[in-house]
Amino acid sequence: MPTGTARAGFLVGPPAVVAGRVLGWLGHAVALAIAAGCALVPLARGRAAGTPLLAGGPLLLVAVVLLTGALAAGGRTYRLVTAGLLVPVLATALLRPVAELRPGLLLVAAGAVVAVLAGAVRALPAKLRTGPRVGALVVAGGLAQIATLVTVVLAGGAVLRSLPPWRGAAAGPAPHWGWQLPVAVLLTAVAVALLLPRAARPVVAVVGGALVVLAAPAVAATPWPVVVAADLLAAVALLAVAVLRPRRRYTTVLVPALGGAVLLGHGLLVGLADPAGAGAALAVVAVAGALVAARGRRGTGGQPVVGGVALAAAVLAVPAGVAVGLIAAGAPPWWQLRGAFAAVGVLVVAVLAVRRHWPDLHGYASTGFAAALALVGAAPLAVPGAERVSHYATLGVLLTLAVGGGARPGLAPRLVGAGLSGLALLAVAPATLLVFVDLPVPIWSGAPAADRVPGAAGAGLTLLLLGAAAAAYARIVRGGRWVPALVGLPFGAAGLPVLLVAAGAPWPVAPVVAFAVGLAALLAAALAAPRPLLLPVTLPVGLALAVPGLGGLLATRAGTLAGLGALVVAAAVVGAAGRHIDTRLAGWLSGVLAAAGFAVTAALAGGLPLRTAAFGVLAVAVLVLFAAPALAAREAAAGPARKAATGPTPEAATGAGRAADATTGRGPALGMALEAAAQAVAVLALLLTGGALRHAAAVSALWGAAVALRVLRRGEPTSRRWVLAGIAGGSELLGGWLLLVAGGVALLEAYTAPAAGLAIAAGLVALRTRPGLNSWLALGPGLAAALLPSLVSVLVAADPQPWRRLALGVVALGAVLAGAVRRWQAPVLLGAATLVPLALHELARGWDLLPRWIYLGLGGLALIALAATYERRRRDLARLRTVVGRMS
Repeated sequence: MPTGTARAGFLVGPPAVVAGRVLGWLGHAVALAIAAGCALVPLARGRAAGTPLLAGGPLLLVAVVLLTGALAAGGRTYRLVTAGLLVPVLATALLRPVAELRPGLLLVAAGAVVAVLAGAVRALPAKLRTGPRVGALVVAGGLAQIATLVTVVLAGGAVLRSLPPWRGAAAGPAPHWGWQLPVAVLLTAVAVALLLPRAARPVVAVVGGALVVLAAPAVAATPWPVVVAADLLAAVALLAVAVLRPRRRYTTVLVPALGGAVLLGHGLLVGLADPAGAGAALAVVAVAGALVAARGRRGTGGQPVVGGVALAAAVLAVPAGVAVGLIAAGAPPWWQLRGAFAAVGVLVVAVLAVRRHWPDLHGYASTGFAAALALVGAAPLAVPGAERVSHYATLGVLLTLAVGGGARPGLAPRLVGAGLSGLALLAVAPATLLVFVDLPVPIWSGAPAADRVPGAAGAGLTLLLLGAAAAAYARIVRGGRWVPALVGLPFGAAGLPVLLVAAGAPWPVAPVVAFAVGLAALLAAALAAPRPLLLPVTLPVGLALAVPGLGGLLATRAGTLAGLGALVVAAAVVGAAGRHIDTRLAGWLSGVLAAAGFAVTAALAGGLPLRTAAFGVLAVAVLVLFAAPALAAREAAAGPARKAATGPTPEAATGAGRAADATTGRGPALGMALEAAAQAVAVLALLLTGGALRHAAAVSALWGAAVALRVLRRGEPTSRRWVLAGIAGGSELLGGWLLLVAGGVALLEAYTAPAAGLAIAAGLVALRTRPGLNSWLALGPGLAAALLPSLVSVLVAADPQPWRRLALGVVALGAVLAGAVRRWQAPVLLGAATLVPLALHELARGWDLLPRWIYLGLGGLALIALAATYERRRRDLARLRTVVGRMS
């Protein structure tokens, strides 16, 4: 088939021609497939025509025929594929006799074949080079993968022989084919360089050179020092190539730098066989890193990046080199750790010098410093020697501040500083918590002996140093005085009592200091002007220290009184001068609670029984009751003055600001809260009597008198007067009842009559002052209390009780008459409801005193009279119902 026809269209033409073309190509393909299958048999056996030299000849012949057909009648893609396929087949045909006759030389032969084929492909004209070039790249790439894998395995074996560290290492193995590996790697690199574009040749040369260095120890049984020396020399050379000449292309800079880094890492790992080898490798890293940084920072493209990374590696190598040197000198582990930390401290000066002279590399230097500091600061967790991790972590935090040179440190030092701070806090947390847990003691158990807590000294010093570091950092970042003080406050406040306990300070020094610091923090939270972090810091710190401090003062009576007295004074100061109404309210309420506790404690400390202490608590309640109106009036008057003094705030336009301004006029709320607190304290005083009825009666009577006096205060609202009057009356009633119980009085009316009289009197006053109130709400409870208990006693009790029956009837009749006169429904109905059962009860009692016919006669007369006047009685009953219904 002519080539022009194939190009015009394989399936274009008459059907017979098209069918002939299809059958021809199918026959060609089937024949080649059969030929290829037959050619694989001698290739697999390694012999053809009786000689190994021709083992790949049949398969090569098939490939040549395939290429010939493609050149004769195939398209461009077909020709490229068959030409490319010819190269691997040719390589196979050349290498198969070597594998059969000289298998020990297969590796170097493969390298030579790949190089020759690459050169031959390179020599082809450009039009014919594409397909064979791809095939040659496939062959070279396959050999490169094999060589690289073998090289990596040998390099890894050299590293494994050096582990565990400092125990020496045997010389590497020397396989019989070892000398072929570097040659094969070199020839493969040459082949790949010939096949790839010119721009990729430097990269291929660098990668091939690094692999040759790693593969070179396979030539003979190479001692580990030689391997280290070769790696270090080659790494220095590659780093020099990366930065000595200005290069704009990143690949020509980064690939040599990465190759040098790989060789340095391999040399360092192999050098772990002995401290001298590791120290030499680290020294090379430090020196080469500094030189590369000095040269690279003046370069172009990626050279400054390479210089910065090299500088970071050099900084990281310094403390590691010091530690390895101390290992070589036979120093114990803790001295190795201390030496490395001292080296990190010296690096602060180096980093500051870099910031001054090489500011463009300061970030890299600070990152390397941060990495070294993180490793050394956390090393006590893994290094034996009982070194305290809190000390190293705390000093590391200080070094992160120092490396900033008075300015804000870089991101990496800040992150490491934060991590070391957390590590230090975790390390000292057990000792600190133990100190504060041991501060509270059983009440009045006596002054405890000074008890040293293990690790308290280090914990206290760590907390103080962390507080100083936090304050210094806040000063750098935010400036001013308040924010640094607030940031450092938690650490200093917690560290001071811990240090006192560690110093063996006698009681009550530690609890007094903790209590005083906590109280001062709470006062600052309440009195100081609003500032950032004020409440989130001072409030938790104050509570965390004041509570255990007060618990520690409970050991003696004097300490308890002093602590409660200080609480009373502090609460009064907060209530009088607090910045916010809620703060002042909390201060006054806390003061009331503390004063009540002080009263109880003072009485018990004086040897008085608890029931006597109730009068002291009652005195506190009376004081609060009479002080509440004055404090409420002061609050109401001081609200506008405070607002004018503080001026408008930025929050005034917001909802929160308007809500805050609205709270300045909550004087009545303060008064109500204090009065409620006074009532609660009075109830506490009553409970403290503990079943002593006369003491309880005295407390109730005195409280009722005090509340009654409060009712007389000028300017008291009417609603408040009613509430106070009810409380006063109830207190006096309770006092009277308690006295009656204490005296053994069993008369029912002695208990019900006062309560009923009080309720009726209050109802009468309510009817006069509240026109819309009905008689049931005003008088019903009092009348029920006066009549029903006595009626039940009369009806149920077995004894006659003549005077009680007479008095009950008189009172009930009086209630009916008074209700009828005043047109009050409740007295009329309740009195009638009492008189009817009472009359029936009297009738039942007198049933046996008269003859039966008298009752029958009276009943008959009553029925006759009712029948004669039935209609009029109905009208009278309806009129009575109407009159009663109209009553109020």
